Amino acid sequence: NWLKKVVIGYNLCPFAEKPLRENKLKVVVVRGDDDEWVATTVVYELIARSNDENPGTTVVVAPEYHPDDFEQYMSLVQYIEDDVMEENELHGIVQVAPFHPLFEFSGSGKEGVDNFTNRSPYPIFHILRENEVAGAVDKLGGDASKVWGRNVRLLKSMEKRWGREGVEKAMRGEKMDGMDDLLKEIKLSGHRYD
Repeated sequence: NWLKKVVIGYNLCPFAEKPLRENKLKVVVVRGDDDEWVATTVVYELIARSNDENPGTTVVVAPEYHPDDFEQYMSLVQYIEDDVMEENELHGIVQVAPFHPLFEFSGSGKEGVDNFTNRSPYPIFHILRENEVAGAVDKLGGDASKVWGRNVRLLKSMEKRWGREGVEKAMRGEKMDGMDDLLKEIKLSGHRYD
């Protein structure tokens, strides 16, 4: 529901609608906070997505995996990226995009509104195929920063209109009066990409 309302509804990821529409978006829920169990689940899905016969994207949702500890969550992301993906020769084939309730970009500080681009209701490991990401970026003229810039402008406009509390509500998927108008004002050329 959050994916549909927020990620697709606000066009935060203009490439997300197509996999959902084509039934190429897999959602896996892994329970518990055991590092090995969560890592095994994520790695299994990384390997599955690395197969050319398995296009699309996977979202591994880990509700109990340190939702109140971003650093602990990122330690596992780093371990998967630096050790496990290297060992399984997955770099250049798939990638993990991290999302967390307390996501914080280095240099942004806890209160940076840009952090909301990667905040989610639960810890999430978003598995993407590199060739599909490259194809989508090509449709932006090779400039992935256009999506980032648009999203930050949207979040800053939300904060200006509704304050920090309004941003938080909107990013939880709560209905905000005037959101449709704001989305029309802050749009990415081409809107969605197929």
